[in-house]
Amino acid sequence: MAAEKSSSSDMVMWILAALVLGGGLYGFVYFEGQAMTLIRVVGLVAAVGVALAIASRTTKGREGFSYVREVDVERRKVVWPTRQETVQTTLIVFAVTVVVAIILFIMDTAFGGLVRWLIGMGGDL
Repeated sequence: MAAEKSSSSDMVMWILAALVLGGGLYGFVYFEGQAMTLIRVVGLVAAVGVALAIASRTTKGREGFSYVREVDVERRKVVWPTRQETVQTTLIVFAVTVVVAIILFIMDTAFGGLVRWLIGMGGDL
């Protein structure tokens, strides 16, 4: 019974959040020529904030906000390379690319010559 109540109250909250968001969007469009853009944007941001606050009270909303908090914790653990490490890695990638390009050029030239030689041999028979 508690799960049913939670589910029905969640549905009401989602509908309310959607109505608030829809009202904010409608107001943003409706007042296009009548109000300053800043006022329209502030109203829209406020509507989005209220809709998110309402949605955060649902089961799925709490799970979603929990996930976002966990993502932020993991993001803070990332160690970005220094400028020197970035430059060194870029130079290594560039050098390896040039070496591979040279090797592929040599192989293409050699196989092309081999094919031309084989085709030339076949024509003499």
